[in-house]
Amino acid sequence: MNEAKTILEQIKYLKPTTVPTFALRSLQIVPGGYGEGDVLYGVPVPMLRKIAKEHRSVSLKTCEKLLQQSLHEARYTALVLLNEKFPKKPKEVLDIYLRNTKFVNNWDLVDLSAPHIVGKSCLVTGNNNVILNLADKENLWENRIAVVSTLPLIKSGQCALTFQLCERFLHHPHPLIHKACGWMLREISKRDAESVLEFFRRHCDAPSVMREYALECVKRTRD
Repeated sequence: MNEAKTILEQIKYLKPTTVPTFALRSLQIVPGGYGEGDVLYGVPVPMLRKIAKEHRSVSLKTCEKLLQQSLHEARYTALVLLNEKFPKKPKEVLDIYLRNTKFVNNWDLVDLSAPHIVGKSCLVTGNNNVILNLADKENLWENRIAVVSTLPLIKSGQCALTFQLCERFLHHPHPLIHKACGWMLREISKRDAESVLEFFRRHCDAPSVMREYALECVKRTRD
């Protein structure tokens, strides 16, 4: 049986009559949006996770085939499956991920997968070159993957790379990168607020959205 086809049919079966407007707007699958041209059914995430759970034994080949589909929900399901498979086959999963980053092309897909695949790989190997190479790319989503992948490092007390990337992306042209940087800085602030405050003292020209995201917890603590 073609497992990828079976999963696609299950997703299609759950397709609502109309795609929720909030979902299209959230993912910017609108004319002129960064998700323009993507195909979205509007199937809720819990249902996609349930499908992935039912098919957790599928092959990596099937996961890669799903990841290369034009349907957004198929790519999401593929990434849930790859996250699940990473602990047992880290190198194979990372290889699939890196050769298919062009399909990890919206913030929800990046945020779902980057920490669990790229980030954990770098944490285990102690080699951050994968993240640095993605940061070097002239691609919005690969840049976001780089930033968000530092989350496991932050949680293990390694924050230097995050600060390095945030400084590097201070003048990135896209707000999604500023938001990602702000998110990671906020995670650092939960552990070391002073280091984040010092970052912004040194970089007074930091984008306001980065600053707002980063200092949310600090402001809440002081209020």
